Amino acid sequence: MKKIYIITTYTGTVLSYLIRKISKTPYAHVSIALNEELNPMYSFGRLNPKTPIFAGFVEEKIDEGLYAIRKNTMCRVYSLDVTDLQYNNIYNNIMFVSENRKKYDYDVMALIYLTLNRPRQAEYKYVCSHFVADMLMKGEVGLFDEPSCSIRPDFFYDNENLTLEYEGLLSQYGKEAKNYVPYISKI
Repeated sequence: MKKIYIITTYTGTVLSYLIRKISKTPYAHVSIALNEELNPMYSFGRLNPKTPIFAGFVEEKIDEGLYAIRKNTMCRVYSLDVTDLQYNNIYNNIMFVSENRKKYDYDVMALIYLTLNRPRQAEYKYVCSHFVADMLMKGEVGLFDEPSCSIRPDFFYDNENLTLEYEGLLSQYGKEAKNYVPYISKI
């Protein structure tokens, strides 16, 4: 058995604020990591930390990019036990997207569709939650009963199949005890 990590974050940017208000959950962005250090986290988001205009497949690091600018980013880090085969499938699918990243785009229209509770499937296009859910699905991890394109960031919040490992400032992850740190968020 191995562990993978699902990270939900709230940076406080205008876009994350809007997603948070619409979804009514404290966290607006979702990433997946294949190691406890969360190095790197894979997702779909800003290619340039200073502007949301250009977005796509990203390899995020706790102390770089948008997270270096937004040091007060709040997060939840969840773990999920997977088999070796599931882990390898997830890894291979993430690497496939990484190696073909120029084919993939951020699906801006999906944000609108998700607010209307209407899934949108577009070839070579993802939003963060769709990407993470799709990597899990392609890894044969049955976390959700719905198609990956209908998954929103709030589907990960308090998901009974995930183990909450940490909640607090992303910049402090790994710098303090790995125990759960209670945090009461306000929406």
